[in-house]
Amino acid sequence: MTHELTWGWAFACLLALALQTVLMVLAAPWFSGWVNRLAGRLTGEHRFLAGGRWQDIHHQFRRPALRQRGDGLSSLACRGALVLAVFAACMTPVFTLVPAGFPAPGFFLLCSALVGASLLLGLPLVVQGGTTTLAGYAALLAESLLLPALVPVLVMAGGQDFSAFLAHLRQLSPVGDGAPFVLMGVALFLVTAWKGRQAGAELPCQLSGADRALWMLATDCVQLVWITLAGDVAWASSLALPGESGVEPWLAQCLAGGAFWVAKLAIAALLLAGTQLMVLTFPRRARVRLAAVFLLGLLAWQVAYAGQSGAIGQDRTASAQDEQDEQDEQDEQDSAWSDEGNATP
Repeated sequence: MTHELTWGWAFACLLALALQTVLMVLAAPWFSGWVNRLAGRLTGEHRFLAGGRWQDIHHQFRRPALRQRGDGLSSLACRGALVLAVFAACMTPVFTLVPAGFPAPGFFLLCSALVGASLLLGLPLVVQGGTTTLAGYAALLAESLLLPALVPVLVMAGGQDFSAFLAHLRQLSPVGDGAPFVLMGVALFLVTAWKGRQAGAELPCQLSGADRALWMLATDCVQLVWITLAGDVAWASSLALPGESGVEPWLAQCLAGGAFWVAKLAIAALLLAGTQLMVLTFPRRARVRLAAVFLLGLLAWQVAYAGQSGAIGQDRTASAQDEQDEQDEQDEQDSAWSDEGNATP
């Protein structure tokens, strides 16, 4: 990566960040609709096209809102969730990283923003009461336990910013030294797997109008950011690196990275559609999801730690061997000088 952040690269990276954010926000409802469409094909049900999700959101924006108890707090929660989701989308690479010296958040901050958005999305189910209250409390409990389940994954990323972490992963082979981070990406993918749709989409949510549209858009953005985050960690080599070469090669890498992103989403959509075939209640799905995320993250951390310990042990063994060779050479030189002195009359 570049050691000096020039104004040209800074301006280009700002444009790339804006383009990545807009692309992810616009693609989120399409991805959610495509997953729903594929799940319908697998189950033999007739469902709307992928673009039907965007049409539903647009229709909800135009509908007048039906004011009920707790709508003020629900409206603030939906807007706050969308802000956090867009912030996470802005900080998640789609096709390119940012150069060294560019302000970038840490992995813990990124995961915290996504978990905070999920907590805000479950808040309207609680404050409005009715039949969704119990499901809302269960959703809040499940989302609040997500960060503790991600502790092994957070330890693997460390305290460095997320872009520097991914820049390091670009140099590792997914089938070699980077294999533990592939497991880390799978653990991040399991955050959205076995989750199905949000509790408010399964039960009659009382939101309507613009609040309902914002809730749907924020839900789709959170899901797509988790999927993109998992794909970036599992295969970071598809991301372009500014400053590694000229502008034209970087643009070519960005186009290739965008194509790889679409391929990752296609694979993720198939897997998510398959997980919707599992008939599990919401509490059981939450337990399975949290246990799978923690256990797979713990396995990835153990494999990565064992590899790092082995490399450190090899370095120490090589260093000790070099020191022993130097000591033997010095002893030989001292012995030669001593023999020469004894032979002199």
